[in-house]
Amino acid sequence: MVHSALVWLYAMAQLIGASGGLPQVAEADYSGGSMAAGRPGEVVLSLDVREGYLINHTPPMQLKLDTVAGLTLNQTEFVSDALDPDSTDVYYVNVPDFRIGVTADRAGAYEVPGELVYFFCSIADGFCARQTLDVSLPVVAE
Repeated sequence: MVHSALVWLYAMAQLIGASGGLPQVAEADYSGGSMAAGRPGEVVLSLDVREGYLINHTPPMQLKLDTVAGLTLNQTEFVSDALDPDSTDVYYVNVPDFRIGVTADRAGAYEVPGELVYFFCSIADGFCARQTLDVSLPVVAE
């Protein structure tokens, strides 16, 4: 019993590290986002997941974006598909992208802040947790 508790404490210490929090296991990557002012465009948000971690598709990922003056978003809340046809368990084989339709009223550079919530698991020790990633979608209208 004591041995199991020590192993658990060691595993948690490795995950938490010196900063006192869980490591961020995914990083946001953005593509698109350039458009003509007044014309619809698209920003694609994808995740780069650190080696050794998996992203759960159950529960699905949730993205919430803030509104920004001068931009019209096709929607501000997104939920990833909880079904992954390539998966044989509760983890994504291919982590889905979020496609955000946006129209800028006038030329300029904008950033759309938001929050992505997802659940991950460590392959090495099976530790799983909820994680929040702050995102900032870049939009440039000419």
